[in-house]
Amino acid sequence: MTGLGDWLKTFDDKPRRERVWQLGLLTGLRDEKDGTYRPANFERGLILDRIIETRNPLRILEIGTGRGLGAFAMAAAARAHGVDVEITTADIIPLSTPQNYAIELDGVRQTLRASCAEIWAKHLDADLAKRITPLTGRTTDTLPAALRAGRQFDFVFIDAGHDLFSVAHDLAYSAALLAPDGAILMDDFAPMEEFGLGTCVALAHARRLFAEVELLTSEGVIFGGAVHLEAPRGMIFLTGRRGPVTVKRALLPLWRAAGFLLERCYSPRFFPAELR
Repeated sequence: MTGLGDWLKTFDDKPRRERVWQLGLLTGLRDEKDGTYRPANFERGLILDRIIETRNPLRILEIGTGRGLGAFAMAAAARAHGVDVEITTADIIPLSTPQNYAIELDGVRQTLRASCAEIWAKHLDADLAKRITPLTGRTTDTLPAALRAGRQFDFVFIDAGHDLFSVAHDLAYSAALLAPDGAILMDDFAPMEEFGLGTCVALAHARRLFAEVELLTSEGVIFGGAVHLEAPRGMIFLTGRRGPVTVKRALLPLWRAAGFLLERCYSPRFFPAELR
């Protein structure tokens, strides 16, 4: 199979593009401080669609629901490609919590004060919503609970907290929850932005756990809207887990401490080199 990055660069599938675009307008728009709106990495919907098409995962875990673009893109892809999926999506924020919700309705881009539950019920396909089971809670609670329950997933999409501890924690548990032939997709590899430190550090450890690691550029490739045109955000696709994974819970406090220090001490001005 062609790598996901190469597939995206040569993408030419109007029905799939339109399917993700329409979902993105309802669940993924970002309102900027200057009053404009941008498609915030709608490409992740295309990548998820492709993974559903090629790997046919039946049990899916999404870590970080957000406003639902990932979950609905996977549900729509499953319907389009004839895959009978069960999508479990977890987020710290309940779907019923109101938020400033950027959306396009009837061609008008606007920001509403509404909850995901309201928007999903009024504007999203009910048949797709039936394929999605939401969970609410911190990943430090939901992921260990899933592991204790003996759950396994064919595909895990990690898009929750981006600090060092959260990424290390979520990757460790995702690898442990993964079925033997499963795959993991990590969002927001962002080397130009401080919030991307967690995912950048996790990449080195992912190579120890997985035989096949693909780093791909995603944001802005098809729909535009990249924050840093010179180094767009990307994703990490992991397959070929090298063996069963055990989570070393005793080491997690060290990652929390490291994350705490990075958040308070890291700054580009401390790096011992600069451009002339």
